[in-house]
Amino acid sequence: MSTSTTTTNPTSIERVFLGNIPLSPVSMREAGDLIAGWVHAAPLRTVVTPNVDHAVDLQTNDSFRGAYGRASLSLADGAPIIWAARFLGLPKIEKVSGSDLVPALCLRAASERWRVMFIGGTSEADLADLLDRIRARFHGIVIGGAYPPMGFERDPAAEDRLLGQIADFKPDLILMGCGAPKSEIWLDRHRDRIGHGVAMAIGAGVRFLAGRERRAPRWMQRAGLEWTWRLAHDPLRLWRRYLVKDVRFLPLVLKWRMNRKHSQ
Repeated sequence: MSTSTTTTNPTSIERVFLGNIPLSPVSMREAGDLIAGWVHAAPLRTVVTPNVDHAVDLQTNDSFRGAYGRASLSLADGAPIIWAARFLGLPKIEKVSGSDLVPALCLRAASERWRVMFIGGTSEADLADLLDRIRARFHGIVIGGAYPPMGFERDPAAEDRLLGQIADFKPDLILMGCGAPKSEIWLDRHRDRIGHGVAMAIGAGVRFLAGRERRAPRWMQRAGLEWTWRLAHDPLRLWRRYLVKDVRFLPLVLKWRMNRKHSQ
């Protein structure tokens, strides 16, 4: 597929493609306004946030690609995605990271009384603490939480329990932090049963949101060095991702650039 192809689907705005990665050419404000327009409506809309790690996984994971293809918004989460888009000559793509978007959505949720459901955490006690911290930060926010057990996505009974919790709470916005690509695939697989509103996988965003983890200074974010900050603060968990897996992104971008030249 050409890197400059544009397309639409029934629940999305226009998209451009970075290789096989859809990108929505919207600003932070536009993304927030679109989501606000969808939170009380059916069908369920999903939001994905492509970063370098996702870009690598998308090359080999068909279910992940399917979830991306059916997403209503695909927001560039990270400077390398922006740089790659510019290198390939795509229409202007802005950085709309989940870690910036989620706090803005929570502010709006508190003001407009959306029902927000957080799914994930390391334990039920951990999730309860996260929710308490979020309530303290966003006064008046209507939130609930669910902690699915390890391997829930392979256990029909556990999936039914989680879907029952979602149905009981009736969220307008679901923020799922069970890891990528698990969260994106699970939300996509169950979009019909969830039925309405907006769902988004948030990764580390919930820890930032709750004040559990500090983000990199703004100058590092602008320079595309946020990954070095995170690596320095959690090297045992992240070294393989950043120093082994994600280096595959550069050859991908070069391949897409060659394909684009050949198709012109």
